[in-house]
Amino acid sequence: MMIIISIIIAYLLGSIPGGFIIGKLIKGIDIREYGSKNIGATNVVRTLGIVPGIIAFVVDFFKGFFAVQIGRWLLESQSSSFQILIACVGIAAILGHILPIFLHFKGGKGVATGAGVFVNIIPYPILFAAIAFAIILLIFRIVSLASLIAVVTLFVSELIINIPNFQEIPFLILTSIIMILIITRHKANIKRLKNGKEKKLW
Repeated sequence: MMIIISIIIAYLLGSIPGGFIIGKLIKGIDIREYGSKNIGATNVVRTLGIVPGIIAFVVDFFKGFFAVQIGRWLLESQSSSFQILIACVGIAAILGHILPIFLHFKGGKGVATGAGVFVNIIPYPILFAAIAFAIILLIFRIVSLASLIAVVTLFVSELIINIPNFQEIPFLILTSIIMILIITRHKANIKRLKNGKEKKLW
């Protein structure tokens, strides 16, 4: 029963559309009608400015982090299957952002929320991913490219950490699922990257 409650809470937290709410509060606009039409922090930066964009990122990040933390509190007695249960909670939070019930299941790409989830679950791999993101962003100034490199780095880092005993198989599976999800959500960005038409952040 607790796992069902944890997953529902995680999904609902993930569904909170930070960028959409910020757009309404600051300028009374629907952020989905501007720029890339995405509710994520990058589009908020381009449409509303750096400070609102940072706020949107923080909201998306912490809804992922706290979704997992609440899951930890509710599931702490489930020691035998804890990793599997927490991985399910993490997926629910990220799916909430990608398919938010509050916006008719049309949400963001899951990068910031995924970062919050993974900081709570596997902090070292997400640190490597964050470093990769920062380096690529500084060099190329393209958020989508940095995000794609970061999610692949996350998976590879978790894979390396698991070798040779593979003691975190649920978390490795989680990173692989999220990598596929985020890459899939970036299909249009990948096409623009190939054509040299992807917008730079600055």
